[in-house]
This record gives sequence, C-alpha cells and structure tokens, in this order.
Amino acid sequence: MKKYLLALLMFTLTGAGRHPFYTAVMEVEYSSKTRELGIACKVFPDDMEETLRGVTGKKHDLYQGNKELTNKSLNDYFTNHLKLNINGKPRAIQYLGYEIDKEVAWIYFNIPKLTGVKSIEVNTDLMYAYKSEHINIIHINIDRKRESFRLTSPSRKAFLAR
Repeated sequence: MKKYLLALLMFTLTGAGRHPFYTAVMEVEYSSKTRELGIACKVFPDDMEETLRGVTGKKHDLYQGNKELTNKSLNDYFTNHLKLNINGKPRAIQYLGYEIDKEVAWIYFNIPKLTGVKSIEVNTDLMYAYKSEHINIIHINIDRKRESFRLTSPSRKAFLAR
C-alpha cells in the first residue's frame, strides 16, 4: 500500500505523466561523400502538437491524426523557425517527413547537392513560443568535425566551421 501511495504521489508531482523538461535535439550532418546535408530533429510529440496548435489554431495528433495536415503544418512551422546558412549563404531546407519512435517524434529535412561546405550556421527558435524554458540541443557535424550547442531563449544561433 505504501508503494502505491508513493507512486501516486510521484505521478501527481511530476505533472500527471508530463515530462519535467522541454527540449528538442537536432542533428545537422554534412557528408562530402554524399554531398547532402541531413537534418533530424527529435521532439516530444505532445510538445510539438501543442506548438502547432498554438500556431495554426488546429488540433494535431502526430500518432493518429490527419497526416496530410500534420505534414503541412510541420513543414510550415520549421520553414519559419529553422534557418540554415551554408558558407554564409541562406539555403532552403526540404521537408522529408516524420516518424514516431516510442515516446519521441523524429522530423526529417535535407539539403541535397551541396559541395565545398566549410561552415554551417543554424538559426532556430523552435518551440520558444510554446515554453520559454524550452532548450534546443544542436549537434553539427561537417565530415566528422562535430560540435554541440545548447540554446535557450533568446539564443538562436549555432555555428561550426571546419
């Protein structure tokens, strides 16, 4: 009985099942062999759904909702809140899609046909409007040279040059 009450108390104190922190992890990787820059962003689905609802005014369900609406909303949101400069010049990202992996959502983008990449700058304010305490962890990798950045509002920029 004590274990049950302790578990109930812990569940209540942690926000009735909500996670106690707000974060996204983004992998930005360029390989000169493939001449492609890939971006994978890992988020908590409930945070992303609430972020999209705040922007679009529509309910989103990444697990079982309208995939067409969710894909459009994700593409629009990231287009407005994630900017990349390659060698100092802005480059548009291409939305590839998303998938659910247990308790997280992976959202994918790329920039194909790149050569001579010497620097990558990531400018993002992902989910800052949803939660001011949101943290964006950015890992940038250029042909195995890797650096990680921790961004909190209002910080938006991560930069790596080789």
